Amino acid sequence: MKIQKIYVALIAVAFGFTSCNDILSDSTVSTADVVDGLKTALKIGTDSSAAELSACDGYYGDPLVQIPLPEEVNTIGNAMEYVRKYSPAAADTIESKLENLKLAINRSAEDAATEAKPIFTDAITNLSISDGWQILNGEVPGDVTKSEGFDSLAATKHLKNQTYNALLAAYSPKMNAALDKPFVANESAADLWHDITANYNGFVSQYGDLARAGALILGKNIAFNEVNPDLGELVTGKALDGLFLKVGDQERAIRRDPFQWASDIIRKVFGSITTALKTDTTTTEKV
Repeated sequence: MKIQKIYVALIAVAFGFTSCNDILSDSTVSTADVVDGLKTALKIGTDSSAAELSACDGYYGDPLVQIPLPEEVNTIGNAMEYVRKYSPAAADTIESKLENLKLAINRSAEDAATEAKPIFTDAITNLSISDGWQILNGEVPGDVTKSEGFDSLAATKHLKNQTYNALLAAYSPKMNAALDKPFVANESAADLWHDITANYNGFVSQYGDLARAGALILGKNIAFNEVNPDLGELVTGKALDGLFLKVGDQERAIRRDPFQWASDIIRKVFGSITTALKTDTTTTEKV
């Protein structure tokens, strides 16, 4: 236990504290406690995030997590003058569908978020945390790009680093199922995107070479390439990133005031270093 007290004292020196009373230390905190506390904090964060984002406008009404239109839309937008010239019917369909696409995508993400909780729970349960003290004290294991100071997103970033690909694979079927639901004007996001891409790709196939030549004559270099029709592949990662951002918000809240939570392990583990957060310089950092 003396070693842990020395460790806490070193933390105080590192963060510039001069009084032993500035650190709320508990000599009974073990490595197992730290791991339990970190996993509990992540569980609280994911449960809260899933609930928040699954509400109506959870994604759509929050500019920090709202899912934008796929980047491929810019490709289509740059070509719309020529789509309109060579295939007016296709242009009409594309323009009418694009108006509802963003809303439909975000409604789908809100629906899929209801399925996120058990997926995250499994990932957290199986998460290997060999550097619990390091994470607790605001450092991301193996992060060579870290900035100076205390990283209040250390646990969330570790979860993302260790589980992102597995979470993406597990979340994709949920997101794809939601994208197939008719949330806007009796049409699903997948149907809207299919109609948009089918019309645009059809234009490219039939008129792409002609349009490209016409654009070059006017000094415009437009590729007129077909776009990816798989909407799930384009937006699932962004939906998952929004969940991680919200999990990070919850981690910050726990670190700043662990004593507001009913969990004994949260109070015990995070309460032991809570005043170190006075030096937190990452309050605007995104996960």
